[in-house]
Amino acid sequence: MKPPAASSHDVFLSFRGSDVRNTFVDHLYAALRRKRVRPFKDDVDLGRGESVREGISRAIEGSSFYVVVLTRNYASSAWCLDELVKIMRCSSRDNHNAFPIFYHLSPDDVSDVGCYYKDDFDRHKRRYTYERVDGWIQALAWVVGVAGWVVTNLQYVCT
Repeated sequence: MKPPAASSHDVFLSFRGSDVRNTFVDHLYAALRRKRVRPFKDDVDLGRGESVREGISRAIEGSSFYVVVLTRNYASSAWCLDELVKIMRCSSRDNHNAFPIFYHLSPDDVSDVGCYYKDDFDRHKRRYTYERVDGWIQALAWVVGVAGWVVTNLQYVCT
């Protein structure tokens, strides 16, 4: 099956699937589609038989905007953190906007890797290279510096 064209999506959604795929992100995806925004969500938009890594990379590169849904388990996933690094690079290079959503977290929770994400990063430091882990820390620091939303108890506030 032929993969979709890189420019076939307006927004790339980055999220920890086990945290919000079938809840918050499903609702966000549907709301964007109702507004005629073409979001990319991996379980819907990857072509069957397509390389997941290549398809996601192509979708990030081909998107004009990025929505990063940061959850308590986001940083436990090397995959999510790699996506975030790529989003940071593409956003900076192509002058595209990223919009963080802090889902039941605050930006301070994310910026302090020693807090919510401490155990995750302790594991990552034992498993991955210093350069890769440092890139993830830089990407988290970058996304915290972008104005976004804090969603908690079904309410949201702008950061």
